[in-house]
Amino acid sequence: MKPKVTFVTDPLCSWCWAMLPDIEQLRIDMTEWLDFDLMMAGLQVGGPEPPTPHQAGMLKDMWRHVGDTTGQTFLGKLPDDPGFIYHSEVACRAIEIMRGHLQQPPWEYFHAVQQAFYLEARNINDPVELTRLAEPFDMQADTMAELLQSTTVIDATRANFARAKQLGANALPSILLDTGEGPKLVCGGWVTAEYLRPDLEARMQYAHGPAH
Repeated sequence: MKPKVTFVTDPLCSWCWAMLPDIEQLRIDMTEWLDFDLMMAGLQVGGPEPPTPHQAGMLKDMWRHVGDTTGQTFLGKLPDDPGFIYHSEVACRAIEIMRGHLQQPPWEYFHAVQQAFYLEARNINDPVELTRLAEPFDMQADTMAELLQSTTVIDATRANFARAKQLGANALPSILLDTGEGPKLVCGGWVTAEYLRPDLEARMQYAHGPAH
């Protein structure tokens, strides 16, 4: 089996959205030597309340900072939906559901969810929105709605949150690498593909010899 990189992330993690293009580039460049996976860490799962005006202002300031630092694009706007809460568990459940539906890490769906929030200001806590985003992947609306309330899905999603913390992924995004002895933390926080690629290659060389 190939070594595996796990991108520990969350739909409401702005630094994760900033790093996603770099991870996607690494998936293209290093797919011959590495498998790539996703793990949802549950970054925003506190009190399910709508953000206050002060909190909304802080989020917009943070997005400007992340955009200025990384070059990633942000619309810089929260959803207009009055039912929007800044809470990511439902979206994380949807990612877990799509993993099972696609029988592989749901990279394209995860990208679509983050894009919907950060570029289109769509309410990714709304099951209807999550279902619409799943339509291109042939997920039936009634199936998604049912699974979002499934105890099995809820338990699996929360188990991922706990697992991420056990593995030391306390700063998101985090990168884990498993060369055959279990996943080990490579880095926590935003980094570029230019920085991460030689680090991964060096770790693989140390574990198994030259990667290519």
